[in-house]
Amino acid sequence: MLKSKVQIKDHKRKNREMFNAIADNYDLINHILSGGIDFYWRWRALSKLSSIENSVILDLATGTGDFTIAARRFSPRRVVGVDVAREMIKLGTDKVSKCRFDARLLGGDAESLPFRCDTFDIVMAAFGVRNFGHIPTGLAEAFRVLRPGGQLIILDFCEPTLPIVRGLYLLYFRKVLPFLGGLISGERQAYEYLPRSVSDFPQGGAFLDLMSDAGFIENSATKLTLGICSIYLGEKS
Repeated sequence: MLKSKVQIKDHKRKNREMFNAIADNYDLINHILSGGIDFYWRWRALSKLSSIENSVILDLATGTGDFTIAARRFSPRRVVGVDVAREMIKLGTDKVSKCRFDARLLGGDAESLPFRCDTFDIVMAAFGVRNFGHIPTGLAEAFRVLRPGGQLIILDFCEPTLPIVRGLYLLYFRKVLPFLGGLISGERQAYEYLPRSVSDFPQGGAFLDLMSDAGFIENSATKLTLGICSIYLGEKS
């Protein structure tokens, strides 16, 4: 269903307020609820890029900067992260400063980026694209600021298709995760939103179609961990 401009604006406002509200417990809850496997997922995604060394990277929906920090081990020249949730950026800035590499986190909207065309070698996002107000606009902006020959890498949740795995996944995602997330953070609504956002997210071939529509080529999708997470990779010609 197509969203109106008012619906998109309202969606983005609610998400910004929600992530600001859970910022203090965000990292702890993520690592607990994923069993720490989110660290591996980020490494796998970055490992699929043809080259990171000495590259200039844009990290969309950076949150508290975990994907930015994960890129450090691959020796980029510089990483810039943007996110609409200022409380997340504040926490991420403290984390990044302790890592002592050239990275900066900024307040900013992935659907209206404050950067010139053809600026970055890599544009990446982990677990944030599904929270965009309008995903095609975000992908179009990623394409615009990416230099020719640059790569887009997206890491996000998806719903597994194997019947037994899917049943267990949905039980955990819809019942256990909201309960535990709400218990720790005091914001159960935020963790009820997570499974809804994954269910609504265009997955697999549907997301590859959106990448193609934005202009990306050589697009591919790789499923991880029994299909509960996917890596999407594309290139700007």
